[in-house]
Amino acid sequence: MPEANADPQPVAEELAQIRVSVAEILDERADLRRTHEVMVGAPGHDPQLHELLAAELGLLGLVVPEHLGGLGADVAAGTAVIEELGARLVPGALATSLTAILAARAIGASAEPLLARVVDEQLTLAIAIAEDGTGWDLEQTATRAGGTGGEWALTGTKTLAVGVEAARVVLVTARDAGGELGVYAVDRAADGVEVQTHMTLDQTRRLSTVHLRGAAATRVDAPGGEGTRVLLDHVRAMLALESAAAARACLDRTVEYLKVREQFGRPIGSFQALKHRCADLAVAVAGARATADHLVTTLRTGAATRSHDAALAKLVCTDTLMTVAAEAIQLHGGIGFTFEHDAHLFFKRGKSAQLLAGDPSAVRAEVAALAGL
Repeated sequence: MPEANADPQPVAEELAQIRVSVAEILDERADLRRTHEVMVGAPGHDPQLHELLAAELGLLGLVVPEHLGGLGADVAAGTAVIEELGARLVPGALATSLTAILAARAIGASAEPLLARVVDEQLTLAIAIAEDGTGWDLEQTATRAGGTGGEWALTGTKTLAVGVEAARVVLVTARDAGGELGVYAVDRAADGVEVQTHMTLDQTRRLSTVHLRGAAATRVDAPGGEGTRVLLDHVRAMLALESAAAARACLDRTVEYLKVREQFGRPIGSFQALKHRCADLAVAVAGARATADHLVTTLRTGAATRSHDAALAKLVCTDTLMTVAAEAIQLHGGIGFTFEHDAHLFFKRGKSAQLLAGDPSAVRAEVAALAGL
């Protein structure tokens, strides 16, 4: 759904206000010390923070159109919130929910009942695309959707599902009896739904296996559409936006450390060799930021290059985060190698982001094919 033309000045002001409001709350309630605490707890996230952001600040309805009860904000407002969450590695389902909402908005009229439910019921959403053995390849989707009209039943197993542990509804890709792919909404509490949540390398983002045994579902996208592709593209966009923001945050923290850590009576940040390393990282971060900004423009305008731009941004931004985080560990010296150091959170988030929604080699091949190479 392309964005309507709007005066850029009010849009920019609104975006800045939203970003500042979210950043202030996260700086107060979701610093990395707090992340270390909540990521190992039973829920794996901070329910009170989620309630504050989702219900009191209204972020679940942020980009939902006004005629469906939402705030009707620009797509860029939703991506800005995802970036602020990513910069702080905030555990939970809010980034995934916003991603699913943006995808539903892009799908169009057929997804409006789901968007209305999001606002009315304050629904948190999760996304389940990958399957065991075939990964994120949509063409090899084996989960089956039986039924017609508004009544469907899903059978299959999804792996590496993001945000399920904190979600009420899961968006699932499945194939109907005619072989057509579609996006279906499944209530997590429905009969026939079993969820196993796993602690993985990235403790700030838990992944789940979702077993569906005749689980009742409603179709989100219209027959003949490209809803499954839209959903995958938005997952990749989320990973790109989070990674670009996290890379910037990781580099900023590292530079601040280099300014105060002294050796031979001088801040080590004054050493030319370290300046050069940080300069190279700053260039890489700027490139990731530009790539992410271009992707946001693509999502806002509904450009035909969405799949290409999302895949490319995912590659560039996740690779940049990995590079910055690995260098951050080195630049912090001995303390950086301690497992409890914050740099390791960025490093593990970077690695998980590289592998989710398609491993780098597979996504590179896809980018080449989409570019006609």
